[in-house]
Amino acid sequence: MAEMTPEQIAFLKKKKAKAAARRGKPEEEAKLGMTSLMDIVSIIVVYLLKSYASDPVVINPTAGQKIPLSAADASLTEGMPIFVAPSGITFNDKKLVTLTPEGEIDPAMVENHLIGPLYDAMAEEVDKAKQMAENQNREWEGRLILVGDQRLKFSALVDIMYTAGRAEFTQYAFCVIRRGG
Repeated sequence: MAEMTPEQIAFLKKKKAKAAARRGKPEEEAKLGMTSLMDIVSIIVVYLLKSYASDPVVINPTAGQKIPLSAADASLTEGMPIFVAPSGITFNDKKLVTLTPEGEIDPAMVENHLIGPLYDAMAEEVDKAKQMAENQNREWEGRLILVGDQRLKFSALVDIMYTAGRAEFTQYAFCVIRRGG
């Protein structure tokens, strides 16, 4: 499209002014003010936050962890995650227990299936979660999400679940990666 000459621009302005005079209103130029722009940005931010927050659980595996594959179709529900990697057990972003090269829990940390440091951290977190649930007038669900490694030994799993049960966790979910197909 060719550029308009100053005469053509003046002609279009006169034409618009005559049309506005016939309507009985002065010519208004469309302007997008700062308030309108802030409204648009606010709406976009709220939309993005809501769509991001629609997934209640975000799991970030620890380094070297291989989460098992499964054909399970259920999605995870909200809960406290515990990460079990070949190097150790992490709860609440703290590595609490180390595993032996064979994948067993360090025997010095286990007594009658109860993992001492893990129990202490879980019990403290349970107390905080119960208090928060009480303040929000809702019931604490006691759900634990176990993010295990596919090489996890059953004996270690038993000790972890026993410890979680003693810390008053009553519901367990196992994190898996959905197998395609």
